[in-house]
Amino acid sequence: MIVSDLIRASLRKIGALSLGEGVLDIEEIPGLVYTDLLQTLQVMLRSWAQHKIMVFASTKESVSLVPSQSLYTWGTNGNINSDRPHKVLNAFIRDSNNSDNYVNIISENEYNNIANKSTQGRPSSLFYHPKFPLGNIYLYPTPQISESLFLTSLKPFTETSSIDDISATISFPPNYEEAIIYNYAVRIAPENGISVPNEVMMIADSSYRDLTGLNSSNQIEPIRLSIPGCGNSTYGRYDINRGY
Repeated sequence: MIVSDLIRASLRKIGALSLGEGVLDIEEIPGLVYTDLLQTLQVMLRSWAQHKIMVFASTKESVSLVPSQSLYTWGTNGNINSDRPHKVLNAFIRDSNNSDNYVNIISENEYNNIANKSTQGRPSSLFYHPKFPLGNIYLYPTPQISESLFLTSLKPFTETSSIDDISATISFPPNYEEAIIYNYAVRIAPENGISVPNEVMMIADSSYRDLTGLNSSNQIEPIRLSIPGCGNSTYGRYDINRGY
């Protein structure tokens, strides 16, 4: 779900937006400032992370490519030394002329079907294998010169995470949606002088209790993030209880 869609859905629950209003209409409502709305969402998600109710958010990072190196590890002390992601959303390479060159995200089968993986040039394809504890990025062709690879990926939203803007993506199991939308609505209403409807308050409370109840009983469903084209592959599946 795009963050702006979540914001609009929650605003509708408290009557701050009508059903047909879009993104630009939010800016026209007095007191509803994008940065404030985004900050409130992040405060809520950080609070949920402390209770092990995990939501995934898109993160933008970059890494300098090394000539003749096609494999890059991702995770603590890896080539990309940050939290290992669970899915790569998109990628591009920025060349010396400051031009961006799109990199196609491919499946494991597509990567395996490349006959000569040692071919050198500017990478145009990327396969991400979310191994634990370090994920692996495979590039094709193998980088010939040093350029910057920019990556957008999905990672668990934690106490230290942040969302850059309302165009960011967040991901969660279907049974999280009601709790997120209604609880976020409850949080943004008072700071904008809006009274929370009783029905919204009740749904927010019951849906959140359902999630915490599942968590405390160790029964939260695993988050499944499938790599495009991998079919029923186990790669890309995340179990909140195991942490991988």
